This record gives sequence, C-alpha cells and structure tokens, in this order.
Amino acid sequence: MTKFTNNKPKAFAKAHAFLGAAFVLLIALIFTACPNSAGGSGGGGTPPTPPDVGFFEDTGDGFIKIIPTTTGIVGIDPGYTLPGSEAYWKGVFHAGRKVKLSPYKLGKTEVTYEVWHEVLTWAESNGYVFANKGKEGSDGTEGAAPTEAGKKEPVTTISWRDCIVWCNAYTAKTMGEGECVYRKSKTDIAVLKNATDTASCDAAYADMSKKGFRLPTEAEWEYAARWQGSDKTNAAQYGDVYLTKLNSASGAKKPIGFSGLALPAGETWETLRDELTRVAVYDEWWNGTDWVDQTPATTKTAAVKSKDPNALGLYDMSGNVWEWCFDWYKDDPASNDAAYMQGGIVTDPQGGASGTSRVSRGGSWYSDAGGCAVGSRYGSSPDYGGYNLGFRLAWCP
Repeated sequence: MTKFTNNKPKAFAKAHAFLGAAFVLLIALIFTACPNSAGGSGGGGTPPTPPDVGFFEDTGDGFIKIIPTTTGIVGIDPGYTLPGSEAYWKGVFHAGRKVKLSPYKLGKTEVTYEVWHEVLTWAESNGYVFANKGKEGSDGTEGAAPTEAGKKEPVTTISWRDCIVWCNAYTAKTMGEGECVYRKSKTDIAVLKNATDTASCDAAYADMSKKGFRLPTEAEWEYAARWQGSDKTNAAQYGDVYLTKLNSASGAKKPIGFSGLALPAGETWETLRDELTRVAVYDEWWNGTDWVDQTPATTKTAAVKSKDPNALGLYDMSGNVWEWCFDWYKDDPASNDAAYMQGGIVTDPQGGASGTSRVSRGGSWYSDAGGCAVGSRYGSSPDYGGYNLGFRLAWCP
C-alpha cells in the first residue's frame, strides 16, 4: 500500500437608548433582549436583518442537523498560500460558482467498525452482498467480531461500492427498504444490494427524496468541515457565511504547516503542529525544512472522538481516515453544474455525470499534515479499499 503523496496530498440590537427613569430603563432592557424588538441607534426604525449564515442542531441521535445558508455559498479565490498550486487544493466552492444546499444530517463520527459489523451481519442474512467485509481500524482482522479495544475505531478497507450497499442495508434494517437511497437508475428503482455488481453500483442513482442513510455529497462534506457561521477566526467569507480557510484543518484556528507558508506572527512550526494535533490524527508534520514523524509516531487509526470537534460538533473531519463521498471525482468540481442549475444557482450538486474515481476527503492517520487541509480533494477507484479509508453517514432530515 502506497501512501497518498504530496503530488496529491500525502495523503485540507441591540436597541439602545438612555432613559432617566429606572422603571423605563428596565423596560427598555427587556425589549433589548428580544431579537424582534424595534429600535436601533438613533432611536426608532427596524434593526438590520442579520446575515443568513445557516445554523445547526445536535439531534441526540449521533447526527448533526445542518441547515445551510439559504442565500447560497458564494465561491471565492483564496487570497492566501495553499500547500500547492493545483486546483485540488481549492475545495469545491470556487470563484464564479454559487452553491445552495438543502438541509441534511451528518454523522458526528466516522462509521465505527462496531456499527459496520452489526449491519453487515444482518445484511448478509438478508440478501446483501459485499466485496469486502471491513476491518476494525487499520489493524483489525477482516470481518471479525468487534473487540473491546478497537470497536470504536473507524471501519476501513471497504470500497465505495461496499459503502453504498451497506447504506441501503442499514436503511432497510432501521427504516424499511422503501427509504433506500441507492437505486439502479432513475427509471429502474431496484435497490442496490450487491457490491460485486460493479456496473450497477457505478451507475447508481441517488434518490434524494428518500430518508435513508447515504454518503454525503462532496459539497455537503466540505460545507460541514468548514462552516463557522459568523466566526471570522481563521476563516474567509463566502457570501454571508464564514468558512475555515482552505489551508487549515477542520476545527483548527491556525493554518497547517507546509513548505512555502510564511509563519503567522507569533507562531512557530511547533505551535502550528500542536494546533493540528488538537483536532486531527495524522502522520507527519512540517518542521520548516522537511516532513518528519510526530513523537510518538502515529502508527494506526484512533478511536473516533479522540480529538476535539469542529464548529458543528463533528469529529475527525480532518485526519484518522479519508472519507468516501458520493461524487465522481473531477479536477473541475463544476464540470457538471448544468445538471444542477436552478435559477442561476448550483443546487445540491452530486459531482460529475461519470468518471473513473469517486471522491474522498479529509486526510488520514497515514497522510502528512497537507492531507488534513479542508480544501484537499482526492479521488480513488470505487473498488479500492485501503486501511486509511472509511466513510461517514449522511441522510435527509
């Protein structure tokens, strides 16, 4: 198994007034606390409408409900240094592209082997077929019963095809087969159940009207990895909403370290490393001269939730394992935008119409710091299943 290299990432109101009487002042303060109160400086009038940055909710079921900005994500060119000059460092919200996403839910963690194996066991008894049975993290035995020590590690060595079939199985087990998302085609609505049927899986139609479990689209994944609402810390503005800078990890307040980066004032390569280590499980860091191993070295996957979450409360969006997305990989993520255009806005894009690779995002324990950049994009064959590759669930609320 070869590491991802750095050719690709080795894998990125207040109404205020001064009134003399104490009673009147109290009333004024009460109305100040109400977001719908009239007021504003100068007295009278309606306060300006706050920017639509979207919002989120921890729904208590292992998922975060994400309500994206309804005004769309307005793409921009980054005005800061990236780990490389290639387009695959720039994420999917490119200048000239405006993307609008519908509400969705995303798993707080990568799918653990414990959950994978439970569904796998049920699925194989109910007509579902897999090309790979999965491992407990990077060191597990394929298809074995979960161990206490490793059951909370992400499942690995599963292909994209395995993932979409497993999503259908999990849906059938918990919601009923009628809510399965992945079908043979828009007209042939047969539920995909066989990951070894490569032609049918690769032609999969995602019926987004269904409520079942699925892979996130690449745009959904990146929005969730980068969302900061109105928080400008280490972020850039995309229309109304601030998103984490492309050269940083998900949840990080500083850039990652890489060759060509000018150290921010007051920082060292070690402080950049330490901030990345706070949020991500990864392999090597940049010491100003070369890529070097951490001490102690990272030699395997970690249990989910081992690091701090991002602004949405999602864990391991950078590092631990690369995560499959639904989309076909294209160097230009806007190459199929005509298929998703509504009123001049690219709405709920699902990537290219065809291709040879499916998207994976986020970096891994076996990637250097560059792979953790939230803008870093990678593509892998849909039959590939490495020990640094897993997935995270999405579904429609």
